[in-house]
Amino acid sequence: MRSSGILLHITSLPSATGVGTLAEVDRFIDFLVASKQTYWQILPITPTDFVNSPYASPSAFAGNTLVIDVDALAEQGLVSEQTLADSKLARGNDFVYAKQRKEIMLREAYGNFIKQDPPKDYQQFCDDNEYWLADYTLFCALKKHFGGKSWLYWEDQDVRNRVPEALKHYKELLSDEMDFVAFTQYVFFSQWKTFRNKLQQNGIQLVGDIPIYVNYDSADVWAHSQLFKLTKDKKPKCVAGVPPDYFSADGQLWGNPLYRWDVMKKDKYQWWTKRVEKCSQLFDVLRIDHFRAFDSYYSIPYGQTTARIGRWCKGVGAGFIKHLQKTFPNLTIIAEDLGDIPQSVLDLRDKCGLAGMKVVQFAFDGSDKNPFLPKNFPKHCVAYLGTHNNDTTVGWWNSLPQYNKDVVFQKCGFSTDEHISLQMIQVLAQSNADMVIYTMQDVAERDTDCRMNTPGTLGCWKYMAQRSDFSNAKAKWLAQLTVQTGRANEQPILQTELSQTRRKS
Repeated sequence: MRSSGILLHITSLPSATGVGTLAEVDRFIDFLVASKQTYWQILPITPTDFVNSPYASPSAFAGNTLVIDVDALAEQGLVSEQTLADSKLARGNDFVYAKQRKEIMLREAYGNFIKQDPPKDYQQFCDDNEYWLADYTLFCALKKHFGGKSWLYWEDQDVRNRVPEALKHYKELLSDEMDFVAFTQYVFFSQWKTFRNKLQQNGIQLVGDIPIYVNYDSADVWAHSQLFKLTKDKKPKCVAGVPPDYFSADGQLWGNPLYRWDVMKKDKYQWWTKRVEKCSQLFDVLRIDHFRAFDSYYSIPYGQTTARIGRWCKGVGAGFIKHLQKTFPNLTIIAEDLGDIPQSVLDLRDKCGLAGMKVVQFAFDGSDKNPFLPKNFPKHCVAYLGTHNNDTTVGWWNSLPQYNKDVVFQKCGFSTDEHISLQMIQVLAQSNADMVIYTMQDVAERDTDCRMNTPGTLGCWKYMAQRSDFSNAKAKWLAQLTVQTGRANEQPILQTELSQTRRKS
């Protein structure tokens, strides 16, 4: 079944609270329905790091409380009207303001929450999420107690090493802060459930994103250190990244600790299984970032300042992926297979019946055999003009040398570059790919200033859409294109063609 959707992260919804939240989803859902889209794709929804990256989180399980709908809290009587009004004074994207105001509101909401009898589902939520919630709430409380330091530098060595007596001591000492963190997660996941119901009622499927690695300074590494390649004093032995290539002379040093797949296998990959189980509750489709690491991963000795020195190691392979597919048969998985990819990665992807990714911005080197040319797409793939890591199509076009622009004109049959992003969207929609995803920036014809992320740089993740982007005219144009190219969502979708194809393979 041919289909299409739009990539727009929750924090990029237009909002006066500093970042987009679940309070603003209705307008965009209406736009998706009016434009006959099937999918809404987002970025990871776990808490962000200090530079606001959703790909570096203190938890692989927790929800990002910045996107909590505080209007709903006010309606429940947990937040005052004045506090609510004070939270809506931001102009555009402002993570600093959003974090400060959200902290104030959630503290106020928690203070009022504990004065009431807890809802019947609150304890059920805590029980159902015990596997990760207990460690995460204590980790957050300890981080605050020790002044925000990484867990490696907490002054109490016993709690760093999770000595039972120390854990018991701090659970008693920090119980109120732990309960506050649990409350915020309860609110997030309760609101997310409401959000998912809205999507399902409108026939929209949600595409989520899971980074393959986790942060060193996370509840996961602190609580499950035996699953990661660490030294006896809990420092990383080696870290993740990618080697030097055409785009970077030093490569990319990500710094994430690497997995001990041999240890994980002994308990049937319980931590990973629990992680994907949580994703299956949040999303209909799951994109796995840096899929190639399941085939082979790049290991850099800890302490290196670049990724120049490292080696490729054999990944966990098909057995693990098939374990996930068997455990979660209704979850469609997309393999992010971009970059310098050996044939073995593509073989692994195909062996598991997964859809890979195509990015049109990579297509115009002049070769007629370029795999990113829309005419060369296989049916079983997910195709984009660009992802969150690419420039917008307008920005990309403006930066292209004339030779490459001429190639675009030749390959796509354009006679003008007027409305270039809309012309490119038409080419993408007409392609053979079963599923295509447009970024909201391209639908709105935005330039480089609306780019979401430039890998390896700071100051990213700040893009915020404008309300005018969701205009009736834009929705009508996209709906017509979607119908013409056989991608229209005319009724609620219960299961994607991609998942059906994968299960048959």
